[in-house]
Amino acid sequence: MERETIETSMPVTSSAADGLEQLLSLEEKIHQTIALLKSARMEKEGLLRENERLRREREEQENLFRTMESRLAGLEKERETVRARVQKLLELVDSLTKQSSES
Repeated sequence: MERETIETSMPVTSSAADGLEQLLSLEEKIHQTIALLKSARMEKEGLLRENERLRREREEQENLFRTMESRLAGLEKERETVRARVQKLLELVDSLTKQSSES
């Protein structure tokens, strides 16, 4: 009778070893998943920080662009004013030259 108990316990021991092996395999997969999740979270945090930095940089560039655009408009207006004044001066010089040559 002892022999039968030993023989029947062998498959149970083999089954227990298989179960333990599966449990260890599952535990390893869980640890790998946790490591992957931690890595993904860290990457996400880094990307969020990078996104925020780029958003601030874009806002600064937009502000600079608006400032430069406004400055350009002012310079173009000033150029037109100067051009008109130079044109009037040239016309005045031209009229004085014509008067001198007629005299």
